[in-house]
Amino acid sequence: MIYKMRAKKVKIDLRPKIKIQVDSRTTITVRSMEAFKAWKERYPDATIIE
Repeated sequence: MIYKMRAKKVKIDLRPKIKIQVDSRTTITVRSMEAFKAWKERYPDATIIE
């Protein structure tokens, strides 16, 4: 028997990317402002880069 494998569907995420600078060396990318608020609680000096 011959089985054909299905190709995986590509999921496109249209949510905006928000870059956050936590400290002088660490940059994090998040997808929502709720995630930014969670990081802001841990690191009060966090700022949005883009």
